[in-house]
Amino acid sequence: MKMRVLIADDNIALQEILTEIVHDAGHTAETVSTVDTALSAIGSFHPEVILLDIDMPDGDGLAILDRMQNSTPAVDIPVVIIRSWGRQIPQDISMVKCHIEKPFTTMDVLESISAAQAKEAEAGVQPAAAAAKHTETHQNAPQASLSKTGVQYGTSYVSFRRNPNAISNLITAFAKDGFDVLVISTKKNKTIIEKFGSSNIKSLTMTIKLLGGHFNIYGLGTMIDNADEFIRSSSKPVVAFDDLNKLIDRNGMNSALSAVHQLIGKKYDKEVTFLVSVDPAGFTAKDKEILLNHMTYYDPVGE
Repeated sequence: MKMRVLIADDNIALQEILTEIVHDAGHTAETVSTVDTALSAIGSFHPEVILLDIDMPDGDGLAILDRMQNSTPAVDIPVVIIRSWGRQIPQDISMVKCHIEKPFTTMDVLESISAAQAKEAEAGVQPAAAAAKHTETHQNAPQASLSKTGVQYGTSYVSFRRNPNAISNLITAFAKDGFDVLVISTKKNKTIIEKFGSSNIKSLTMTIKLLGGHFNIYGLGTMIDNADEFIRSSSKPVVAFDDLNKLIDRNGMNSALSAVHQLIGKKYDKEVTFLVSVDPAGFTAKDKEILLNHMTYYDPVGE
């Protein structure tokens, strides 16, 4: 659901990174660098979530919270604190819904925004934009029904095809049936959201823009950690690789396949489904066997 997100951070580089993450997820963002401009933006931009760095140049960023609470009438907006490791955060301010630590990932930011909104909704406050967004339809999402695919939850599937449509349809089918889906991709979050258009789908984007215009591919270990956390925090998790070849191109065949094998081979205290789309060009029989060791070959007719 689309939201207005105020980014209060004096670090221009972090402002740019956070703005790109927020925009790619389909939200609207405005940035400020000081306590005074943050307070002004609250009145003009009317944010639904605030990403607040607690280190600000003209005073502690927490001063924003004090002035919000002491205004008449009091301003009550869910806040996500951004902090350096070890920095203490207040435990008695109701507006502070969660926090993230530097350095953060795209998933950290997006999950914190969703968590802040969810906690606000639980408290009985539902932002107007959320209800409006919920009624939107997404014309670009492939349509499917899980009951028509022949797949079973708890079983993992791999599609050896040049075209990823087969796995894309499974992603949509699982999301429509209420499963939580994490799409691991090198595509931007905005691209994934526009393609599938479901609030049950999250994306782990494997690239992030850094200073100087360079891009850094998240390490495979970080990918495994993030996917593992998603699985443990979800009641009905599905993890999908929409294009495994991109990971192979950037990390090498052995490293990429070993990482996927390690993730899929883990033992969890719940059922999990993994979905993998991969172009088999360049794959040996042994390479395929690494995936098929824990997965079922998925080859639907007509897709």
